[in-house]
Amino acid sequence: MKIVVMKNILFYLAFIAIAVACNKEDDANPLPGEQVWHKSNTIDISGSSRNYHVYLPQNTSNAPMVVLLHGNRSSNDELLGFTNAKAPYKIWETIAAQENIILIVPNGTNGPSGHRGWNDCRSDSEGNPDANDVLFIKSVIDFVSNEHNTDDSRVFVVGTSNGGHMAMRLAQEIPEKLSAFASIVASNPINTQCTNSTLPISALFMNGTEDPINPYEGGEMSGNRGEVFSAQETIDYWVNRNQTDTTPTVIDLADAYTSDNCTVKKHTYSNGLNNTEVVFYEVVGGGHTEPSISERYGNFFKAIVKEQNGDIEMANEVWDFFKAK
Repeated sequence: MKIVVMKNILFYLAFIAIAVACNKEDDANPLPGEQVWHKSNTIDISGSSRNYHVYLPQNTSNAPMVVLLHGNRSSNDELLGFTNAKAPYKIWETIAAQENIILIVPNGTNGPSGHRGWNDCRSDSEGNPDANDVLFIKSVIDFVSNEHNTDDSRVFVVGTSNGGHMAMRLAQEIPEKLSAFASIVASNPINTQCTNSTLPISALFMNGTEDPINPYEGGEMSGNRGEVFSAQETIDYWVNRNQTDTTPTVIDLADAYTSDNCTVKKHTYSNGLNNTEVVFYEVVGGGHTEPSISERYGNFFKAIVKEQNGDIEMANEVWDFFKAK
Protein backbone atom coordinates (compact mmCIF):
# COMPACT_ATOMS: atom_id res chain seq x y z
CA MET A 1 0.00 0.00 0.00
CA LYS A 2 2.82 2.41 0.92
CA ILE A 3 4.56 1.61 -2.37
CA VAL A 4 1.42 2.40 -4.37
CA VAL A 5 0.91 5.69 -2.52
CA MET A 6 4.54 6.66 -3.07
CA LYS A 7 4.29 5.86 -6.79
CA ASN A 8 1.15 7.97 -7.03
CA ILE A 9 2.88 10.88 -5.29
CA LEU A 10 5.90 10.65 -7.58
CA PHE A 11 3.65 10.49 -10.64
CA TYR A 12 1.72 13.52 -9.43
CA LEU A 13 4.90 15.53 -8.84
CA ALA A 14 6.27 14.54 -12.22
CA PHE A 15 2.99 15.58 -13.86
CA ILE A 16 3.16 19.00 -12.17
CA ALA A 17 6.79 19.48 -13.29
CA ILE A 18 5.91 18.64 -16.90
CA ALA A 19 2.89 20.93 -16.85
CA VAL A 20 4.95 23.82 -15.49
CA ALA A 21 7.67 23.25 -18.08
CA CYS A 22 5.17 23.12 -20.95
CA ASN A 23 3.38 26.28 -19.90
CA LYS A 24 6.43 28.35 -19.02
CA GLU A 25 6.52 30.02 -22.44
CA ASP A 26 2.86 31.06 -22.14
CA ASP A 27 2.84 32.49 -18.61
CA ALA A 28 1.33 35.98 -18.51
CA ASN A 29 3.91 36.94 -15.89
CA PRO A 30 7.19 35.17 -15.13
CA LEU A 31 7.73 33.57 -11.75
CA PRO A 32 10.20 35.28 -9.39
CA GLY A 33 13.70 34.80 -10.76
CA GLU A 34 12.51 33.95 -14.28
CA GLN A 35 12.67 35.80 -17.58
CA VAL A 36 10.47 34.71 -20.46
CA TRP A 37 10.29 35.16 -24.23
CA HIS A 38 6.73 35.26 -25.56
CA LYS A 39 7.12 34.56 -29.26
CA SER A 40 4.81 35.18 -32.21
CA ASN A 41 2.15 37.20 -30.42
CA THR A 42 -0.44 38.66 -32.80
CA ILE A 43 -2.46 41.86 -32.88
CA ASP A 44 -5.07 43.01 -35.40
CA ILE A 45 -4.19 46.24 -37.21
CA SER A 46 -6.87 47.48 -39.60
CA GLY A 47 -7.92 43.95 -40.43
CA SER A 48 -4.37 42.57 -40.78
CA SER A 49 -2.78 40.23 -38.25
CA ARG A 50 0.66 41.47 -37.23
CA ASN A 51 3.11 39.55 -35.05
CA TYR A 52 5.78 40.41 -32.53
CA HIS A 53 7.94 38.90 -29.78
CA VAL A 54 8.02 40.15 -26.20
CA TYR A 55 10.65 39.53 -23.53
CA LEU A 56 9.40 39.83 -19.94
CA PRO A 57 11.90 40.37 -17.11
CA GLN A 58 11.55 39.26 -13.50
CA ASN A 59 9.38 42.21 -12.53
CA THR A 60 7.31 43.88 -15.25
CA SER A 61 5.72 46.50 -13.00
CA ASN A 62 7.16 49.95 -13.81
CA ALA A 63 9.73 48.37 -16.12
CA PRO A 64 11.05 50.37 -19.09
CA MET A 65 10.34 49.14 -22.63
CA VAL A 66 12.75 48.98 -25.56
CA VAL A 67 11.45 48.35 -29.10
CA LEU A 68 13.95 46.61 -31.41
CA LEU A 69 13.49 47.00 -35.19
CA HIS A 70 15.09 44.73 -37.80
CA GLY A 71 16.33 45.91 -41.19
CA ASN A 72 14.99 45.24 -44.68
CA ARG A 73 15.23 41.60 -45.84
CA SER A 74 15.42 40.51 -42.19
CA SER A 75 12.99 39.48 -39.43
CA ASN A 76 12.59 39.65 -35.67
CA ASP A 77 13.89 36.06 -35.42
CA GLU A 78 17.06 36.92 -37.34
CA LEU A 79 17.53 40.15 -35.38
CA LEU A 80 17.59 38.22 -32.10
CA GLY A 81 19.76 35.35 -33.34
CA PHE A 82 16.93 32.80 -33.11
CA THR A 83 18.02 31.51 -36.54
CA ASN A 84 21.55 30.86 -35.20
CA ALA A 85 22.97 33.66 -37.32
CA LYS A 86 25.31 36.27 -35.88
CA ALA A 87 23.16 38.95 -34.29
CA PRO A 88 24.45 42.01 -32.37
CA TYR A 89 20.90 42.56 -31.09
CA LYS A 90 20.93 39.29 -29.14
CA ILE A 91 22.99 41.18 -26.53
CA TRP A 92 19.76 42.97 -25.62
CA GLU A 93 18.45 39.84 -23.90
CA THR A 94 21.38 39.91 -21.47
CA ILE A 95 20.88 43.63 -20.89
CA ALA A 96 17.15 43.13 -20.34
CA ALA A 97 17.75 40.42 -17.72
CA GLN A 98 20.30 42.57 -15.87
CA GLU A 99 18.37 45.84 -16.08
CA ASN A 100 14.80 44.51 -15.79
CA ILE A 101 13.68 45.70 -19.24
CA ILE A 102 10.74 44.60 -21.38
CA LEU A 103 11.77 44.05 -25.01
CA ILE A 104 9.24 44.43 -27.83
CA VAL A 105 10.43 43.00 -31.15
CA PRO A 106 7.88 43.48 -33.94
CA ASN A 107 8.01 41.89 -37.38
CA GLY A 108 7.74 43.90 -40.59
CA THR A 109 5.71 43.03 -43.70
CA ASN A 110 6.66 42.24 -47.28
CA GLY A 111 7.11 45.16 -49.67
CA PRO A 112 6.77 45.23 -53.48
CA SER A 113 10.08 43.40 -53.87
CA GLY A 114 8.87 40.58 -51.63
CA HIS A 115 11.33 41.44 -48.86
CA ARG A 116 10.20 42.10 -45.29
CA GLY A 117 10.68 45.62 -44.01
CA TRP A 118 9.11 48.80 -42.66
CA ASN A 119 7.10 51.67 -44.12
CA ASP A 120 9.44 54.45 -43.02
CA CYS A 121 9.47 58.11 -44.12
CA ARG A 122 11.29 57.60 -47.44
CA SER A 123 8.67 58.32 -50.12
CA ASP A 124 11.11 57.42 -52.92
CA SER A 125 12.15 53.99 -51.62
CA GLU A 126 10.91 51.32 -54.05
CA GLY A 127 11.22 48.45 -51.57
CA ASN A 128 9.16 49.71 -48.63
CA PRO A 129 5.80 48.09 -47.79
CA ASP A 130 2.68 50.24 -47.40
CA ALA A 131 1.57 48.89 -44.00
CA ASN A 132 0.63 51.27 -41.20
CA ASP A 133 3.65 50.40 -39.10
CA VAL A 134 3.31 53.44 -36.85
CA LEU A 135 -0.14 52.29 -35.74
CA PHE A 136 1.14 48.71 -35.34
CA ILE A 137 4.07 49.61 -33.10
CA LYS A 138 2.07 52.17 -31.11
CA SER A 139 -0.68 49.58 -30.53
CA VAL A 140 1.81 46.99 -29.30
CA ILE A 141 3.43 49.51 -26.95
CA ASP A 142 0.02 50.42 -25.53
CA PHE A 143 -1.08 46.80 -25.18
CA VAL A 144 2.10 45.65 -23.41
CA SER A 145 2.02 48.71 -21.17
CA ASN A 146 -1.58 48.03 -20.11
CA GLU A 147 -0.97 44.31 -19.60
CA HIS A 148 2.13 44.72 -17.44
CA ASN A 149 1.80 48.14 -15.81
CA THR A 150 5.07 49.40 -17.32
CA ASP A 151 6.73 52.79 -16.96
CA ASP A 152 5.27 54.88 -19.81
CA SER A 153 7.88 57.57 -19.20
CA ARG A 154 10.64 55.17 -20.29
CA VAL A 155 9.85 53.85 -23.77
CA PHE A 156 12.72 53.63 -26.25
CA VAL A 157 13.23 52.41 -29.81
CA VAL A 158 16.34 51.33 -31.71
CA GLY A 159 16.67 49.96 -35.24
CA THR A 160 19.24 49.24 -37.92
CA SER A 161 19.08 50.39 -41.56
CA ASN A 162 15.38 50.24 -42.59
CA GLY A 163 14.68 49.71 -38.87
CA GLY A 164 16.70 52.85 -38.09
CA HIS A 165 14.66 54.79 -40.63
CA MET A 166 11.49 53.44 -38.99
CA ALA A 167 12.75 54.59 -35.58
CA MET A 168 13.04 58.10 -37.04
CA ARG A 169 9.48 57.89 -38.35
CA LEU A 170 8.24 57.02 -34.87
CA ALA A 171 10.18 60.00 -33.50
CA GLN A 172 8.38 62.19 -36.05
CA GLU A 173 4.86 60.82 -35.73
CA ILE A 174 4.52 59.57 -32.12
CA PRO A 175 7.34 61.35 -30.26
CA GLU A 176 5.05 61.76 -27.24
CA LYS A 177 5.20 57.96 -26.76
CA LEU A 178 9.02 57.82 -26.73
CA SER A 179 11.74 58.94 -24.34
CA ALA A 180 14.59 58.58 -26.87
CA PHE A 181 15.50 56.71 -30.03
CA ALA A 182 18.59 55.31 -31.75
CA SER A 183 19.14 54.87 -35.48
CA ILE A 184 21.96 52.64 -36.67
CA VAL A 185 23.34 53.16 -40.22
CA ALA A 186 20.40 55.38 -41.22
CA SER A 187 20.06 59.07 -42.11
CA ASN A 188 17.23 61.56 -42.54
CA PRO A 189 15.35 61.12 -45.85
CA ILE A 190 15.42 63.94 -48.40
CA ASN A 191 12.03 63.02 -49.85
CA THR A 192 9.84 62.39 -46.83
CA GLN A 193 6.22 61.33 -46.54
CA CYS A 194 6.17 62.18 -42.82
CA THR A 195 5.22 65.39 -41.05
CA ASN A 196 8.21 66.62 -39.08
CA SER A 197 7.45 67.06 -35.40
CA THR A 198 8.97 69.83 -33.33
CA LEU A 199 8.78 67.95 -30.02
CA PRO A 200 12.25 67.56 -28.44
CA ILE A 201 13.46 63.96 -28.21
CA SER A 202 16.93 62.61 -27.47
CA ALA A 203 18.55 60.92 -30.46
CA LEU A 204 21.54 58.63 -31.04
CA PHE A 205 23.07 57.80 -34.42
CA MET A 206 25.81 55.37 -35.50
CA ASN A 207 27.00 55.77 -39.08
CA GLY A 208 29.95 54.32 -40.95
CA THR A 209 32.00 56.64 -43.12
CA GLU A 210 32.42 53.87 -45.73
CA ASP A 211 28.80 52.71 -45.74
CA PRO A 212 28.06 51.31 -49.24
CA ILE A 213 24.25 51.37 -48.77
CA ASN A 214 23.39 54.46 -46.70
CA PRO A 215 25.96 56.98 -48.05
CA TYR A 216 27.74 58.86 -45.29
CA GLU A 217 27.98 62.03 -47.39
CA GLY A 218 24.34 61.76 -48.47
CA GLY A 219 22.75 61.04 -51.84
CA GLU A 220 21.06 58.07 -53.45
CA MET A 221 20.99 54.86 -51.43
CA SER A 222 21.90 51.64 -53.22
CA GLY A 223 19.10 49.53 -54.69
CA ASN A 224 16.70 52.44 -55.37
CA ARG A 225 16.12 52.91 -51.65
CA GLY A 226 15.71 56.67 -51.85
CA GLU A 227 17.84 59.74 -51.21
CA VAL A 228 19.18 60.67 -47.79
CA PHE A 229 20.89 63.63 -46.20
CA SER A 230 24.48 63.25 -45.06
CA ALA A 231 25.24 62.01 -41.57
CA GLN A 232 26.24 65.52 -40.46
CA GLU A 233 23.12 67.12 -41.98
CA THR A 234 21.06 64.53 -40.13
CA ILE A 235 22.76 65.37 -36.85
CA ASP A 236 22.30 69.09 -37.53
CA TYR A 237 18.54 68.57 -37.91
CA TRP A 238 18.19 66.81 -34.55
CA VAL A 239 20.54 69.27 -32.83
CA ASN A 240 18.37 72.13 -34.10
CA ARG A 241 15.13 70.38 -33.17
CA ASN A 242 16.33 69.70 -29.62
CA GLN A 243 18.11 73.07 -29.30
CA THR A 244 21.22 71.43 -27.90
CA ASP A 245 24.72 72.90 -27.86
CA THR A 246 25.89 73.22 -31.45
CA THR A 247 29.50 72.38 -30.62
CA PRO A 248 29.87 68.77 -29.48
CA THR A 249 32.17 67.16 -26.99
CA VAL A 250 34.24 64.73 -29.07
CA ILE A 251 35.94 61.63 -27.67
CA ASP A 252 38.14 59.20 -29.62
CA LEU A 253 37.14 55.80 -28.29
CA ALA A 254 39.83 53.18 -27.71
CA ASP A 255 40.85 51.21 -30.79
CA ALA A 256 40.55 47.93 -28.91
CA TYR A 257 40.04 45.73 -32.00
CA THR A 258 42.69 46.69 -34.53
CA SER A 259 41.77 44.05 -37.13
CA ASP A 260 38.61 45.87 -38.22
CA ASN A 261 40.39 48.77 -39.94
CA CYS A 262 38.09 51.31 -38.31
CA THR A 263 37.79 53.48 -35.22
CA VAL A 264 34.99 55.36 -33.43
CA LYS A 265 34.59 59.04 -32.57
CA LYS A 266 31.76 59.87 -30.14
CA HIS A 267 30.19 63.32 -30.59
CA THR A 268 27.87 64.48 -27.77
CA TYR A 269 25.61 67.52 -28.15
CA SER A 270 24.23 68.36 -24.69
CA ASN A 271 21.91 70.82 -22.89
CA GLY A 272 18.88 70.46 -25.14
CA LEU A 273 15.28 71.35 -24.38
CA ASN A 274 13.74 69.09 -21.72
CA ASN A 275 17.25 67.74 -20.96
CA THR A 276 17.55 66.20 -24.41
CA GLU A 277 20.83 65.48 -26.16
CA VAL A 278 22.08 64.16 -29.47
CA VAL A 279 24.88 61.60 -29.62
CA PHE A 280 26.66 60.66 -32.84
CA TYR A 281 28.99 57.68 -33.15
CA GLU A 282 31.13 58.35 -36.22
CA VAL A 283 32.50 54.96 -37.23
CA VAL A 284 35.57 55.96 -39.25
CA GLY A 285 36.11 53.30 -41.92
CA GLY A 286 32.96 51.45 -40.88
CA GLY A 287 30.33 49.99 -43.18
CA HIS A 288 26.60 49.31 -43.10
CA THR A 289 26.34 47.30 -39.91
CA GLU A 290 26.18 47.48 -36.14
CA PRO A 291 29.47 47.68 -34.23
CA SER A 292 29.89 44.61 -32.03
CA ILE A 293 32.57 43.01 -29.91
CA SER A 294 30.96 39.59 -29.45
CA GLU A 295 28.77 39.15 -32.55
CA ARG A 296 31.13 39.40 -35.51
CA TYR A 297 29.72 38.82 -39.01
CA GLY A 298 31.54 36.53 -41.44
CA ASN A 299 33.49 37.46 -44.57
CA PHE A 300 30.52 36.92 -46.91
CA PHE A 301 28.44 39.52 -45.09
CA LYS A 302 31.45 41.81 -44.82
CA ALA A 303 31.86 41.70 -48.62
CA ILE A 304 28.39 43.28 -48.92
CA VAL A 305 28.30 45.76 -46.04
CA LYS A 306 32.05 46.41 -45.60
CA GLU A 307 33.83 46.72 -42.25
CA GLN A 308 32.13 45.93 -38.95
CA ASN A 309 33.63 47.83 -36.03
CA GLY A 310 34.72 45.69 -33.07
CA ASP A 311 35.68 48.39 -30.59
CA ILE A 312 32.23 48.89 -29.05
CA GLU A 313 29.09 46.86 -28.42
CA MET A 314 26.18 48.68 -30.05
CA ALA A 315 23.56 47.38 -27.61
CA ASN A 316 25.55 48.43 -24.53
CA GLU A 317 26.23 51.90 -25.94
CA VAL A 318 22.58 52.43 -26.84
CA TRP A 319 21.30 51.21 -23.47
CA ASP A 320 23.74 53.49 -21.61
CA PHE A 321 22.27 56.35 -23.64
CA PHE A 322 18.66 55.29 -23.01
CA LYS A 323 19.24 54.60 -19.33
CA ALA A 324 20.33 58.17 -18.71
CA LYS A 325 17.01 59.39 -20.11
